[in-house]
Amino acid sequence: MGSLKRGYRLVPLWLLLVSPVFAANISFLVIETGIREEGAVHESSNLWETGLLDVFFDAGHIVSNAPIMRLNKSQNKEIPDEARGNLEEAIQGGADFFILALLDYQGAAAANAPKIKPQAVSVRLFRTRPYKLLYEQFYSDGAQTPGNDELTKAKGAARSIIPHLGKR
Repeated sequence: MGSLKRGYRLVPLWLLLVSPVFAANISFLVIETGIREEGAVHESSNLWETGLLDVFFDAGHIVSNAPIMRLNKSQNKEIPDEARGNLEEAIQGGADFFILALLDYQGAAAANAPKIKPQAVSVRLFRTRPYKLLYEQFYSDGAQTPGNDELTKAKGAARSIIPHLGKR
């Protein structure tokens, strides 16, 4: 009977050792484009940052982020030149992945008002070593359903990225 009790005690340890544990170190950067340099960060940008961070943290990953960045106009580059320093810092800090969310406010009414929503959002997942774009998803304001708030959209975007973390 004593050996049976010891066997039951070893089962949880065995399960812990044989089950794969994967916690990635992920760095995030949110960039606002299409608005003036001065002024406070838009509420939608904060919601996107919070939504992305929350989902990955809740999934057991190690998350970090840089302050929200603002650029005058969007660029047709994988990573804007101004964001390269953040990518390098993430790599030096040991990040496995870098997630860039570009929120384009171009054409939004009263672009200096804090309550406006981005017209388009691009979320990009990069592997840091070796560097590679793994996944990109676009969201436009036109595809928005009634009652669909920015936090819900951001969390949905984050959930769509998680399966792509296995593409190491």
